[in-house]
Amino acid sequence: MNEKVIFFDAGPIISLVMSRLIWILPELKKKFNGRFYITPAVRYELVDRPLSGKRFEFEALQVAKLIREGVLEVFEKVPQKKSRELSNLANSSFSVNNRSLEILQSGEMESVSSAVSVGADAVVIDERTLRLFIEKRASMKRYLKTRFRHNVSEDTAKIDQFASYFKGLTILRSIELVAVAYKMGLLDSYILPQKDGRETLLDAVLWATRYNGCAVTEHEINEIKASLLKKSF
Repeated sequence: MNEKVIFFDAGPIISLVMSRLIWILPELKKKFNGRFYITPAVRYELVDRPLSGKRFEFEALQVAKLIREGVLEVFEKVPQKKSRELSNLANSSFSVNNRSLEILQSGEMESVSSAVSVGADAVVIDERTLRLFIEKRASMKRYLKTRFRHNVSEDTAKIDQFASYFKGLTILRSIELVAVAYKMGLLDSYILPQKDGRETLLDAVLWATRYNGCAVTEHEINEIKASLLKKSF
C-alpha cells in the first residue's frame, strides 16, 4: 500500500473522547495526509455496542460522526484467519495453574493484523498488554504476575513466534497524538495568560489521557513535558 495509513484500536479513541480531545483527530489527519482506519470489531466496540445502552451513547455518536465525515474509515479487508491464528497463539502463551490466560481481545488483534497486512505506518494502542507483548517481552511476565496476582508460566516459543510477526510495527498511544497536537499549536487557545500557562496546559492534557485509559507512567509524562516545553521557548 503506497498511501500512508494508521490503524486505531478502540482504547485511544475512547481516551480522546473521554478527555474531550477527539476534535484533534481531523486536524491530525490533515497533517498526516493519509488514512485513519478502524476495523469492524473496533467500530462495534466504539459505536454499535454503546448505542444499545445509555451511559456512553453520546460518546458513540461522536465517533459515528467521525466515521460519517470520513475522518475514520472502517477497514473491511481484515485478515480474519491470521487474526484468529495470532489471537489463539497469544492467548495460549501464558498460563496460571495450567490454565491459559486470555489476554488479548478481538479488536486489538484485528487492528494489528490489518496494520501488518497493508504495511501501515503505525497502529495506535493504549492498552499495555499488547504493546508489552510486541515491544518488551521481558516485561510481560512481570506485568501479568502483578495483574493476575499469581505466578505466571510462559511458553517462550509461542511468545517469540507471536512477537516476530509484528517486528518493525510502530506502536503509538493517544498521549503521543495529544503531544503532536500540542506541538502543532492546536491547543494554544487553552493557554492561561500567565508565566507557566504552557506547562499547565500540557500537564492537564497529558494527565487527562492517562486518567481516561492511556497506559502511561508518570515518568513518561514528565519526559514528554520536558521535551515539548524545551522546544516551546
